[in-house]
Amino acid sequence: MKKVVLLSLLAFIAVAAFIFTPYTIQSKKNLARPTEKINVALKWLHQAQFAGNYVAVEKGFYRDEALDVNLLPFVIKGQSSIDLVVSGKAQYGITGADELILARAKGVPVRAIAVIYKTNPVTAYSLKKSGITKPQDFIGKTVGIQMGQNVEYLYLAMMKKLNIDRSKIKEIPIGHDATELLNGTSDVSTGYIINEPHMVLEAGQKVNTILASDYGVNMYADIVITSEETIASKPEQVLSFLKATLKGWQYAIENIDEAVDITLKYAPKSSASHEKYMLESSVPLILTGRLPIGMMEKEKWEQAQKILLEQNILDKPIQIKDIYDLQFLEAIYLK
Repeated sequence: MKKVVLLSLLAFIAVAAFIFTPYTIQSKKNLARPTEKINVALKWLHQAQFAGNYVAVEKGFYRDEALDVNLLPFVIKGQSSIDLVVSGKAQYGITGADELILARAKGVPVRAIAVIYKTNPVTAYSLKKSGITKPQDFIGKTVGIQMGQNVEYLYLAMMKKLNIDRSKIKEIPIGHDATELLNGTSDVSTGYIINEPHMVLEAGQKVNTILASDYGVNMYADIVITSEETIASKPEQVLSFLKATLKGWQYAIENIDEAVDITLKYAPKSSASHEKYMLESSVPLILTGRLPIGMMEKEKWEQAQKILLEQNILDKPIQIKDIYDLQFLEAIYLK
């Protein structure tokens, strides 16, 4: 597994070198306006999933854009990053495509300004010795599902697309780690390919991963959002924030070891090996080989909405154009 991850990383770093050549993000020290203090609400606890943000803080990329950024980890169950942005407790946030679409369906005035993970990390994973390597192998097995939001949604969408009879599968709820797979409660578990499979490796077991996107089921993950009010009233700040964030991700991908060291300042109880695995596994999900970091496409938003509609999670379609705003990415990359 480690060899596969390393080879994937090297391949995508090569792609990155090509991508970054015409799309280099230039940040100049912005001395024309006073420094603004802003909060950024992360969608989960501190970990390498947000390495680009940590790098942008520690390397001074935000400071060069006259921004003093405070990164807020997930702390209160039931309170999302969208909630914090809407309430004004945070000016920017990181959320999932599913959460954003559902919020927009309720009229919540927030929009995506960039995407970090173009390929969703949602995966099913099993012990190597089980021989379970594809969704069709789930028949007659116990599958542990992280209930709610994109892990469950993409699992269900994948099974539906493949016409797999779920009545022949025992499905159970699980937590956000590999406990159930390792103790034998489940034969297969679901989670993020950048996280839980490494827990299996750390336990001394080999692991199979079954990425939902490999079966044509995908939706953006880790969307950068802000309020419509901020977009309208502070477009210069939005541009500066996004420019520094993308530069942070660019630097993190090109300097893995340093980015891991920086991440550990925010997640001191984690291990360097786990955070490095997470960041290396994230690279091919962020750099898909065609568009620069952050760039979004209408078709991908339509695909995400279709999944939510098919699962009856979304009652009716909403206007795709109301979900995201490309003006800042275009200002960074195309002008």
